[in-house]
Amino acid sequence: MTVTVDRDDRDVRLDVIDDGVGFDPATLADAEPTLAGGYGLRSLRARLAGLGGGLAIESEPGNGTALSVTVPFAPVGAGSP
Repeated sequence: MTVTVDRDDRDVRLDVIDDGVGFDPATLADAEPTLAGGYGLRSLRARLAGLGGGLAIESEPGNGTALSVTVPFAPVGAGSP
């Protein structure tokens, strides 16, 4: 597993890449987040969108998964645009 965090003047980006079993991303559209299981990605994507960020997922059965989260960056003490 590889985890990286990068920042520029606009965004913070978190990338997580693994070489696990992967999955078919098309199945995420039907997945309901639950307390008993599920990924919770629908909720995460909605929260990130509310912040002006985003979530990208690439995966393929048998070939691992790459997840990228981007959120706007504002230095401490910076005012809202």
